[in-house]
Amino acid sequence: MIDAAKAVEWFQQKQRQILIGSLSCLAGAAILFGYLGRGPTPINYAEAELAFAQWKSSPLDDRLYQSLKEAIRIVPSIEKKYEAVIAQKLLNTDRMEEALVLASRALGRVKKEAPYHVIFAESSLLIEQGKFQQALENAVALKEQMGGSYGCEDKGGSLLYLHNLLRIACLQGALHNRPGEKVAWEELENFLQKDNRLARVFLGNFSFSNVDLAHYIAERKQELS
Repeated sequence: MIDAAKAVEWFQQKQRQILIGSLSCLAGAAILFGYLGRGPTPINYAEAELAFAQWKSSPLDDRLYQSLKEAIRIVPSIEKKYEAVIAQKLLNTDRMEEALVLASRALGRVKKEAPYHVIFAESSLLIEQGKFQQALENAVALKEQMGGSYGCEDKGGSLLYLHNLLRIACLQGALHNRPGEKVAWEELENFLQKDNRLARVFLGNFSFSNVDLAHYIAERKQELS
């Protein structure tokens, strides 16, 4: 049996990554469905791409951020193309207000193409705002909406379903609902046991030293019994 204290410490360090998670998924969709605007010259567009790349590599640099904003003013399509990426970076640097505006717009643009990912990401924004109860209700609703269709890639996919189950368990814990948390961990564990290949892919994202998510689930269930 692993050191429970070590597992808890590890998992607490991973909480933000696990709970937020999915704006990066939306970033790919936003770029896929993005488009180049008319008007700016090719040089304007190249300069805007460079401004974005430089700020992305150093998001805490306010000078680069101001350069990006100026580039967006000249080439608005850059913002549309990279909204989800910019929003995620802003969240990571505690520019909450600006991040929420961009993230909401990015989600609206891809809602038709990736509805389940959008719902998951909307819950991420609620978590960022500390609205854990509402985020939990959204996560439970998403699980019910996905139902038996979680294996269909065009409707979200099994990995998204697993991440949502994990989110439910974490949120139940954050809200100190011990019975609900225990049930959530058991549901996630049962799902992982159905597909070894999927379980390896999913659990591989949460390995750290000799502590991993599977061990943490076992330890947490024991503690909640």
